[in-house]
Amino acid sequence: MNKDTTLSRRERKKEETKQSILRTAIHFFQTQGYDATTMEQIAESVDLSKVTLYNYFPSKELIVAEFFQSMSHQFVDQVLDMLAKLSTTRSKIYEYFRGQFEWNRQYRELLQVYFVHQFQSMLHPEAYQNSGMDQVLAQIISYGQEAGEIRRDLPTEYLAKHLEIMYVMEFMVWILEGDSWNPEQHLGAMVDLFMNGAENKR
Repeated sequence: MNKDTTLSRRERKKEETKQSILRTAIHFFQTQGYDATTMEQIAESVDLSKVTLYNYFPSKELIVAEFFQSMSHQFVDQVLDMLAKLSTTRSKIYEYFRGQFEWNRQYRELLQVYFVHQFQSMLHPEAYQNSGMDQVLAQIISYGQEAGEIRRDLPTEYLAKHLEIMYVMEFMVWILEGDSWNPEQHLGAMVDLFMNGAENKR
């Protein structure tokens, strides 16, 4: 057995353990609540020592962050083909955000934890993990600029970042308001605001 094969097996084992931790932790978070779940409980359930668990994830917050990062990248991989079939920039933006909402709505409590973690990470760029959303939005906006639907005097990345921030703010409103928040109405209004601005055009 050569060294590369041994390393590969070791890396696969580490990844399997990591995924087992994630599945177990998210199950506990969803069934008994985030605050009620302890690292000790997670470690015992996956048959690891607490020290080993902390080597993988030093905190519950980092477990949640890893989960949403992984989910976000999976969603991006699945949604790109669907977006390519839509004919307008407005429909691409709306359907992307609607899909994101449907994907995440079952994890409302955990999203609060994730947003706090992401905002704190922004203060430490070396620790910040990009979800990939801005890259997808940049692709959509670039399409819109080429199609003449979006202005070209502002950089694509600038517009994508501001659109991402608008969505995050809507998501925070949903977390606070719960079931009274209507996704079709609010996401539609957000996309309209981005595409048309706030100016009263008479």
